[in-house]
Amino acid sequence: MLEIKNMVKKFGEFTALHGISFNLKENELVSFLGTNGCGKTTTIKIIVGFVEETSGQVIYDGKAMSQSIRSRYIGWAPQEDSFYGNLTLYENLIYFGNLNNVLINDAKKRAVDLLKMLKLDHKRNTLAKDLSGGMKRRLNMAVAMMHSPKILILDEPEAGVDPMSRVTLWEVVNEVKKSGTTILLVTHNLVETEHLADRLVVMDSGKVVFQGTAAEMKKKYKEKNIENAFKRCVEKH
Repeated sequence: MLEIKNMVKKFGEFTALHGISFNLKENELVSFLGTNGCGKTTTIKIIVGFVEETSGQVIYDGKAMSQSIRSRYIGWAPQEDSFYGNLTLYENLIYFGNLNNVLINDAKKRAVDLLKMLKLDHKRNTLAKDLSGGMKRRLNMAVAMMHSPKILILDEPEAGVDPMSRVTLWEVVNEVKKSGTTILLVTHNLVETEHLADRLVVMDSGKVVFQGTAAEMKKKYKEKNIENAFKRCVEKH
């Protein structure tokens, strides 16, 4: 469905990505893991079109990904708030639906459905700035999904969220997965990753150092615990 092929990114003399390759298959959740500064953010920004690659390709359904394809088929929920604080949740979703050329009647239905799926329907008429941190993360997801993207990229949605809200967040991510949306999840939460993800892609120092399931990682590094397996994986490279 989506393929990152031989991706290289240089910033002056510094090489951030060393010819990385991985793919996303339809209807799967892939956890994108790695220590800070390993190249995950650069990769995401290339996929969504914010940064241009030095060489390599982003391929969608066998074709090089254009900006129009990105806009239509990819939704991105960044770590930063991607909505307007002085609009209600419902108003935000209608606004961003319109921005993405969703017909008004379709946008209204989509907004209601998303608020329900993401467990925000009781906050429909609340100003976005008055939400808790966990709810703001879920609103980010809703905004990213208003145009019904095929692929949803979540950038550390659990960051800064309290434990109770985090439980709800992972429940919501699972519901989104069940709805048929392909998800690329950037996270540091290895325990939830083990339960949610179909596959893991691990980066270190601008290179992909592991691709496979959590069970395969534990087997490869002879560890029963996913955190220890991840640590061994990164240390080995």
